[in-house]
Amino acid sequence: MLDRQRTLDGFESFVATTGERVRRALVAYYGIEIGAEAAAETMAVAWQRWGEIAVMDNPGGYLFRVGQSCARPHVRWRRRSAEFPSADPSSVSDDAAVVDLLRSMRRLPVAQRACVLLVKSYGFSYREVAEVLGITEAAVTNHVHRGLRRLRSMMEVNP
Repeated sequence: MLDRQRTLDGFESFVATTGERVRRALVAYYGIEIGAEAAAETMAVAWQRWGEIAVMDNPGGYLFRVGQSCARPHVRWRRRSAEFPSADPSSVSDDAAVVDLLRSMRRLPVAQRACVLLVKSYGFSYREVAEVLGITEAAVTNHVHRGLRRLRSMMEVNP
């Protein structure tokens, strides 16, 4: 009984930290609807395989890949109809600048959008993003730099 409670406590702590990072990364990649759904399925897999995952060097990176596999059927069937962050950015805000930013974010390549969101909006370190997405810190740096440059360029064109 004590062992089971320790396992549950460890898993709850994991979900609150690493699980939340994985969820945010999946939402950044796939949009709110598909990303949240994939994250929920991923946490179910994490619970089922908790014994293996608890001892991994990079469980967040592993679970992000699991989440990508979970999202694949949704993306295939919906053809990304659930865009970032919603089908109509004007439903998120009445501020024209925010609507323009959201529309510009949707036009970024997925990797750039995810890295910019995770670093600039969620405050992840470059290392945390690299671990969760399973890429190098240099790749994260490039994605953030290029994504911000493209956003600035798009926002200047559409004042």
